[in-house]
Order: sequence, then structure tokens, then C-alpha cells
Amino acid sequence: MNKFAKRSLEFLAVLLLTFIIELSSPFNPWIKASVMTSVQTEILDIAHQIREGFLAYVEVDGHYGPVLYEFFGLGYLPTDGHIVHLIMEFVLIFITVLFLYKTAKLYTSEIFALVSAAGLSIFAWGALTHAGAEEFMFFILTLSCYHIARQLKSGFLSHHSYLLAIDLGLVFFLQPGYVFFWIALIIFFAIKFKVDGIESKQYKSFCLSTLEGLLTVGVPMGLYLWYFKNASAFWQQVVVYNMKNLGGFVEGFKIILTTPWAVCLAILVLIIIIKAISKEKVVDLCCWLGIMIVGFVVIALQGDNYISFRELSKALYIVPIAATFSFIDKALGLEMEERLF
Repeated sequence: MNKFAKRSLEFLAVLLLTFIIELSSPFNPWIKASVMTSVQTEILDIAHQIREGFLAYVEVDGHYGPVLYEFFGLGYLPTDGHIVHLIMEFVLIFITVLFLYKTAKLYTSEIFALVSAAGLSIFAWGALTHAGAEEFMFFILTLSCYHIARQLKSGFLSHHSYLLAIDLGLVFFLQPGYVFFWIALIIFFAIKFKVDGIESKQYKSFCLSTLEGLLTVGVPMGLYLWYFKNASAFWQQVVVYNMKNLGGFVEGFKIILTTPWAVCLAILVLIIIIKAISKEKVVDLCCWLGIMIVGFVVIALQGDNYISFRELSKALYIVPIAATFSFIDKALGLEMEERLF
């Protein structure tokens, strides 16, 4: 099979998965059973009011960042209906599934990478399409997982460090309570690259790439808040509010660990042991294990511990699932391909 045909099939497979997931969306006008949750309704109402000219956090109340409200607000520009929202969500989910697939391809063959992405994205996706900011958070977390995995596999890559910093900025202006996970990631890579002994020029590039990523989001969002004179209100109603509502760690952690997906944590430990005994490289998997635990802690600390919070943790399971399939790859004689598109 030539390269173009292969890529076309991969594209169509991701497109099909996206279509299946989108069937659960309340934006889908052909699914009468789908209804908006109270959280979604509140978000969309605020987004609509902002598009009508009301001032966010001053004239309109809200505890999510402008990234979320402006995203949904853009969907109201052509029409007051949800068709444009449906299209926007479709693109968001397509990219999400694509990067789940790309991350899985770093650890297993194409066929099992697709199976891994399908398993994580199709099952219980309705908990995200009927959530609030978590659907957008899952999208950002999925992108971050790929940036992390690429650098664990290949070492320092400036564009992935840059994009990881952009993800941090987006999270801060979306739902600040989660930002500690991305801060921990950047600190982790700062230490790891130093321990790896990368050249001082590369380490400087890492620092600059991180700073550039933060500025890429921070400058326009800062200008947005300055222009509309609602920076102080944003700080109080979004940042301070979300930080004050952190807590309930025990209940949150219980929700995460009492799901069937949590078995992937134990599976990853087993995979590391087996690969270590076989004299295979396991440093990246050990790092991923630590990243998963930090991610679970940050997710568990989020306020009300909705079921949709639990669904966020699924993005981190893509590596242990794909690594499990790597054993089947060997038995079937399948090879891993690390790059897509």
C-alpha cells in the first residue's frame, strides 16, 4: 500500500470515530434524546450574552475563563442556533482523536494505535459532550500528552516545548484549577533535560520556547482583559474562585481509582517490570507513570468532582493501553511507526 493510500485510510478511520462520538452530542439536532445539561446551558447563555456585547465577569457572571466563552461565542456569530457549534465541536473531537492516535503510534503499530484511540474516545464520551469545560480540557490534555510522549521518546524538541507552554496558557484562561499539572510538566522537563545533559544552547532554547509559548497566549489574552477593563473581575471570579474551590482530594481520587480504566495504572507498572527484565528501555514509561499520578492528583483536587472530571483522566491512559498492545505487535510481527502526517 502506498503512502497516500495509507494516510487516507488513517484519516477516514479517525473521521469515522469522530462521527460516532458526535452522535452523543447535544448539539446534534438529529438526536432528539440529547438535551443540554444545566452547566452547558449556563455556559452557552453567557457566551451568547458576550457576543451580544455584554462585558464578561462584570455585566455577565461566570467562573470559566474567556477561552471557553469566546469559543462558544464565535459559534453564535453566524446564527443563534447550534449548527456552527456542532461543526466546531466536530473539528475539536477530530483533532482530539487524531492526537490520541498519534500518541498511541509512538508505542504500538497503526492498527492497535487506532484501537487504543477508539477505546478511549468512544466509550462514555457522552460524559464529556454533556459536560462543561471538560470537553475542551480533554482536547488540550490530549495535545499535551502527545507533546510529552514525543519528548520522552525523542528528547528535547523545541516546538513541542513551545506548544506545551501554549497548552498551559490556554488552561489558565480556561479553568485555572488544572494549571498545576502543566506547571509540574514544565518543571519536570526542565529538570529532565538538565539531567540528560543536553547542550547549553538547547537548554536555552527550551527556556525561550517555554517563554514564547506563555507569551503567545498571555499577550493576546492580557490585551483582551485590558481592552474590556475586566482583568480584575476575571482574577476574582475565575482565578480566585477556582483556587478557593480546590479540595475534596479523597473523594476525587476515589472517583478516579474506582473506575475500570484505573486498572491501566497497574498494567503500566507490570509492563515496566516485564520490559525492564527483558532489558528494554523503560525510562519513558517510568516518567509517564509519574506524570499519570501527578495528573490524577490535580484532577482529584477539582471542586465538585463531577463524573466528567473523571473522564479527563482517560487521556493519560493512552500510553499504557498502547504499550500493552506492543506485546501483541511482537507476536504478530507488526512494526511501530512514530510519525503521522
